[in-house]
Amino acid sequence: MKTNHDLIVLSPIPVEIMQKVIMFIDTANQIIVEYFGIKTSFDIIICQGSWEMEIQVISRRESPLLQYNDTNSIAITDYRLREIIIRHDVARFGHYLHELIHGIIHKIHTQQLREGLAWYFTLRLTEQYRYVRPNYPSWVDNFYIYPVKKLARILGDEFLRDFMLGNGTVQEDALPSEIQELFLPEEFYYAKRRYSS
Repeated sequence: MKTNHDLIVLSPIPVEIMQKVIMFIDTANQIIVEYFGIKTSFDIIICQGSWEMEIQVISRRESPLLQYNDTNSIAITDYRLREIIIRHDVARFGHYLHELIHGIIHKIHTQQLREGLAWYFTLRLTEQYRYVRPNYPSWVDNFYIYPVKKLARILGDEFLRDFMLGNGTVQEDALPSEIQELFLPEEFYYAKRRYSS
């Protein structure tokens, strides 16, 4: 089913749940437009249950570089196909916000930098409403959030926001080593993380 909100719903869901999904998407888009001045143009696919999400994740998997069992995902963004996939039966508002932020990050950035920026700004935009935040494992903090927080302290939020959208550059080799790692090609970054864990 395709709706007028650029949504693709994989299986029928009750009207009241569809209204909640649309409200979450509209609210997340409004927050993103107010803060970043842009909203995602990615298609949004709404699925239900672990089986539908598992099929979506496995069909998009390109390499075995993943650090965790990603078939348990609640939401993912496919930059190549320009699609956001959200499992509505377990997603909280923060999952919608997080993935819609992914949809505005400039594609020139590495996967790990995009992930870090999406987490950093998700947490930043939900600072006063922590109960809507998505849960995440501690390694996400170590891999992504901590280095981007450090980068934000160096660059400032305003420049980091512009940089995220592709409107600025940074001198990577002038940054601390844990931040420089975010700019490595993905194969090196994840190989290095695998061996150092």
